[in-house]
Amino acid sequence: MDVFVEQIVKKATSGKDTVLKLLIGIGIGVLSAVCVFIFFLMLPLAGLGLLLICGIFYGGYYLLTGLDCEYEYIVTNGEIDVDKIIAKRKRVRLVTAKASLFEAFGEYNENAPETADGVTIVNAAGVSDSESAKNYYADFKHASAGNVRLIFTPEERVVDAIVPFMSAPLRISFKK
Repeated sequence: MDVFVEQIVKKATSGKDTVLKLLIGIGIGVLSAVCVFIFFLMLPLAGLGLLLICGIFYGGYYLLTGLDCEYEYIVTNGEIDVDKIIAKRKRVRLVTAKASLFEAFGEYNENAPETADGVTIVNAAGVSDSESAKNYYADFKHASAGNVRLIFTPEERVVDAIVPFMSAPLRISFKK
């Protein structure tokens, strides 16, 4: 029987994102004001100034929407793919892993084991619609990234799709 589960979670808005949005907004305002003063004072170049202002607003819109990200978790027969979707216009594969190769898996809280030096951390944790969703971690070896710790926010149905494919000792020691 094939197992296929997918989930999309929105990236939590951080203070850094808020500051970037504010700076982009200020930049749009300042650049537009400069264009108005320079190009509209010289009437023959007013059309070029209007075109440049439209470009500034489009560029600002593109940058602002580029800060809106979502993570998609896809579990297919024990293989988990984590993608980052940027502004619903671009998809980037963050990591692919087989649950059978997990060395550790569990709820990501203060009791989670510390990561060793040189471990690549893939943080794909987001804000789930489900109130019962918690952050989980999975440690595994990746072919190109070496030792990896994946931090993500799966719903219960995603966890239920991953657990049967983990190694027996890990599956037995796992507690929801």
